[in-house]
Amino acid sequence: MSSLLVADGVLFSAGTVLDADALGIRDGRIVAVGSHRDVRDALGRVDDELDARGGLVTPGFVDAHLHLGGGAVDALRCDLAGANTLDEIDQRIRTFAVGTGAAWVVGGGWDPTLFPPSGPTAAHLDALVPDRPAFLLDADHHGGWANSAALAAAGIDRATPDPSDGRIERAADGTPSGALREGAMQLVSPHIPPHETADIARALLTVSRSALAAGITGWQEAALGEYAGYPDFSHAYLSLLRDGSLVGRATGAIWVPRNLTSDTIDAFVAACLERARANTAAGFPTRTAKLMLDGIVETRTAHLCHPYPDGSHGLSYFAPELVQQLVPALNAAGVAVHVHALGDAAVHDALDGFAAVPADHRARVRNHIAHLELIAPDDVPRFAELGVTANCQPYWACANALVRQVTLPLLGADRADDLYPFAALRDAGAALAMGSDWPVSTFDPWLGIHVAVTRRPPGEADAEPLGAAHAFPLEAALDAYTRGSADLLGIGAGTLAPGAAADLAIADRDPFTGPSVDIHETRTNATVVAGEVLAL
Repeated sequence: MSSLLVADGVLFSAGTVLDADALGIRDGRIVAVGSHRDVRDALGRVDDELDARGGLVTPGFVDAHLHLGGGAVDALRCDLAGANTLDEIDQRIRTFAVGTGAAWVVGGGWDPTLFPPSGPTAAHLDALVPDRPAFLLDADHHGGWANSAALAAAGIDRATPDPSDGRIERAADGTPSGALREGAMQLVSPHIPPHETADIARALLTVSRSALAAGITGWQEAALGEYAGYPDFSHAYLSLLRDGSLVGRATGAIWVPRNLTSDTIDAFVAACLERARANTAAGFPTRTAKLMLDGIVETRTAHLCHPYPDGSHGLSYFAPELVQQLVPALNAAGVAVHVHALGDAAVHDALDGFAAVPADHRARVRNHIAHLELIAPDDVPRFAELGVTANCQPYWACANALVRQVTLPLLGADRADDLYPFAALRDAGAALAMGSDWPVSTFDPWLGIHVAVTRRPPGEADAEPLGAAHAFPLEAALDAYTRGSADLLGIGAGTLAPGAAADLAIADRDPFTGPSVDIHETRTNATVVAGEVLAL
């Protein structure tokens, strides 16, 4: 039996700062919360003591939507994340191409604001990688950049039609320009040579340790399946679980393939159940399906009720009738559904799918919709009515360069106050969880919480808030990122109460005592998982 005393902290749990400055842990569980003296007496023998030095002690953060596997694969490829100029992008691609003998040059993370709205061109990439196929995803992972050799390898030419779930950007004469949106990326990705599972597992272990260092003790891998050149990461997770090297409470959501039909729903549900059984037995709960209903506003692929300037409404990847068959079938089998929906039309279709589920089936699972950039006002109360959790990515809810330069011109500046209406959902009684969508954006919870509270980009104290009416109190944002996400994923942590799993994040300060514009300066000093202080 091992014990740990955490002392001299400001303790936060279940939406409130506690009247306590210490907690005691024995065998991975919290056994006492209170004053230093009372907790020490309750523990009896103290094997180890951790001084929080006046910092905020919270339950471990739980990221309800991220792609650690995708970030791991990205680390094996040409990394363009953070490149601020075209010259820097060009230099990174040239350097990577020279340094690898791989048959394809693959990677991603390029900033779409550095290119025209139609995206980058094959001719540009041909000059950087002239000797083999190259394919690079954008920072949002909703668009790809192919050179001429990659287009040829995929058989994409002027006669190739747009897939139903994507778009091939074209020159005036119909020739593919090199930019591929959403499902059009799937025309190229099957031709990309796969990485070895062992390589992915090593990279996954590295990025998981970075997430743990940020205070993230649990998460949901938001897409387990082959898509856009990524493999199914289940094999890498299971490899790490077999050798005991993965720390943290990982869960996963099984990808719903785009070619699903009414006739194949039963087979897909059966396959989900079998995978869930095997993965859960191995310590990787995956009793959730990931249903991606639309794309993103910036590529005009988010499904909107009101049209974009070109008259289009975006893309809907599954017909409403199919959604209303699939979701009830999954819930009836005890499989939760995790929906990607940014546009208000996609959110509406998702809610209609959940409404088609008998109430007793919905009550047995934890359904949720992620992203939620736009929601029709009449749909806001339906979250609480249907027991659907709002899975929010708060870091996006500010007027950053992408929003200013691309999003608002497509939606109209008058809709700025409609974006990411998280407070409206909370006021309507919806359950809230939070996540990052890393590597699309940072997984540092404090940066996401900063935006949730201020609706401003970190470090831009004078910026105009994006939809200030939807700002959260700090208590609400912290609760959603801890208890809310833990409850959603069913991982048995999320509060600082006797009997709870002892997963903690200990900050370097108490952000309640400073101005909200400084929240982003908060850092995680220590992370505890199941009572063990991690050396990261």
